[in-house]
Amino acid sequence: MMPPALLDHVSIAVTDARPVWPLFRGQLGGEWAISGSAPGFRFSTLRYANGMCLELLEPHRTDENPFVERFLSRGGPGLHHLTFKVADLSAAVEAVTAAGYPCFGVRTVDPFWSEAFIHPKDAGGTLVQLAQAGPAPLPAAPDDLPPAGATTAVLRAVTLPATEEARAVGLLRLLGGQVTGMGELIFRGSDVRIRIGASARLEFTGTDAVTRVAYAGSAGIPFRDPHLGVDIVLT
Repeated sequence: MMPPALLDHVSIAVTDARPVWPLFRGQLGGEWAISGSAPGFRFSTLRYANGMCLELLEPHRTDENPFVERFLSRGGPGLHHLTFKVADLSAAVEAVTAAGYPCFGVRTVDPFWSEAFIHPKDAGGTLVQLAQAGPAPLPAAPDDLPPAGATTAVLRAVTLPATEEARAVGLLRLLGGQVTGMGELIFRGSDVRIRIGASARLEFTGTDAVTRVAYAGSAGIPFRDPHLGVDIVLT
């Protein structure tokens, strides 16, 4: 057993983050959290009212590392990974490996961010990142970021497509997810629900009526933004 992890963010691979900022920032009121870049990718992260974050992952310096570009070329934009923060990365890697979920890409050289990954084949269908984070300077928001909406929504639930549901649920329980009577797992801190389904979906609550009508027609009706490759539900 290991101490419960904190579900920190959902990462979506996109060709360009800017076309979806009007929805996630302008309409849903996401607070600018952090951004950065490294060989192969750059990211921008928005935080919602329950503390849950959404990361937009773009190709960058692909000649050095083409992993995001390769992901997009295989299936287009879509859910890329879930990130769980842990208090002790080494202990977490040992615990999940012992439970049958081997890690790869373990990196501990950065004092601000140590990480390890569980491959989708081992995690039941979705890449999982474990991370131990320290205090780090935060870059300023970009000049072309649209103003935030008047109300910040809550990123309430994430639906994961799974190739092996039992393995996916087993890993989520190991990381601290509590199974509810609704057939979902709930995580501490942000009270985010994770469900297993046929396709990736993000569900936001606390959205205003104008936004719901503009994007979905009515509350609770899924819609798909072509830049994202995931279903969105607004209530």
